Amino acid sequence: MSASQLSPPTTTPKPLYHRFSDIFAAGFSVDWGIGSFLVISHVLVFLLTPVAYIYAPAGLWKVMLTWTLIHAFIGALSTTVYSHRLIAHGAAKDVRLPTHIAFLGLQLFAVQGSVRRWSAQHVIHHSVDKTGQHHLDPYSATWFSTSWRNFLWSHMLTYLFNHPYSREFDAALKAKAHPAIVWQDKHYVLLLIMANFALPIALGIALAGWLGGFCLLLASSAGFVLAQHNTWTVNSVTHMWGFKKGLMSSAQNNYLWLGPLGEGNHHADHHDYPRDFRNGFGWSGWVLDPTRYAILALRALGLVQGLNRASRWQEAQIIARRKVRDTKAKSGSVIWQQWEDKLAMLGEEWFAAAKAWDQFKLEKIKLTHQIRQAGADGMAAARGRMGVTQDELMRDLRARREGLRAEMQQARKRLKARRDEFFTAIWELKQANMAGA
Repeated sequence: MSASQLSPPTTTPKPLYHRFSDIFAAGFSVDWGIGSFLVISHVLVFLLTPVAYIYAPAGLWKVMLTWTLIHAFIGALSTTVYSHRLIAHGAAKDVRLPTHIAFLGLQLFAVQGSVRRWSAQHVIHHSVDKTGQHHLDPYSATWFSTSWRNFLWSHMLTYLFNHPYSREFDAALKAKAHPAIVWQDKHYVLLLIMANFALPIALGIALAGWLGGFCLLLASSAGFVLAQHNTWTVNSVTHMWGFKKGLMSSAQNNYLWLGPLGEGNHHADHHDYPRDFRNGFGWSGWVLDPTRYAILALRALGLVQGLNRASRWQEAQIIARRKVRDTKAKSGSVIWQQWEDKLAMLGEEWFAAAKAWDQFKLEKIKLTHQIRQAGADGMAAARGRMGVTQDELMRDLRARREGLRAEMQQARKRLKARRDEFFTAIWELKQANMAGA
């Protein structure tokens, strides 16, 4: 890979609008139905929730608070695990029907549109990274010339408007064609009313009469309002502020905001490899990602299979190119010319070591599968043709596995050494820049 390929050109999208009123000329119109619902529900929650707690029957405030917190958690988790990673990005190759049914029900508590429409919008949001069709991003944080407008638009205002028709969104919507997802989309409004209004009112009446129904209705409304804003911060906060900018997108890692169950700190890595079931590469993908553990739990239960993740080679390319881009931007032209070829060479060596590791890992998976199948009926004929006993075949496979483990240990050491060499060069370049400043 050449130095120019290691350090790809990056462009920051230019603002499309200066004022909110500019969007009407672009074909936007107010969605009076959704807009009225969002505004009224927010006003009622902020004004009436204190009243409900003051006048709630004795002890009911505990039920209200519990309902609100659980409602908000379910709404957030169903969005991050199901709508986002499993459906929008296909983080798992096989999502079983019970998983679809359970999460399509739980997602109703998020009150953010059907799974089908939510995932289609998110697909378009990511496709902008590659197509450059900046105007199609449904909740862009870069459309306006001022930060406060970008925040308000990406966080909430986008949902108050009908967006212009696009073939891209229509295609993304049609691609989400699982029968269960289509069914929820068709009956979404009725299901939403039952889950968020009829259910809490009925339970409240059963516990404490009509006043109890009113109190639990407010608790439920507060729950979905919290779930909405928790999710919306991913569109606004993590795309505007953070510590590490994505290679292909304006999105940034934000390790300070962990509200959206892992989604708040993943976007630099996530936008560069969106199919990954993790929120990011390295330690942050383990420590700061509750959604990842939920997906792993689903796999352990057999409810999803075939999780997608970036290979070490893909991770190395993304990380190296991002690091070179950031370092180049801070380097003088003379110093950069002295280091460019060296970084490209070290990057190539890192990539080669990562690819070798990936190949060893695939071979190990294949060999482990062969060992598991060695005692199956399907292997009997093969053993007969080979003229070996089952014990002999197992000993041979296990010996190959032990040899492979030793080779993988060496490959891991080489991978770490090449990575360290690359980052050492980056550090030395920074020192050269400081000395030349």
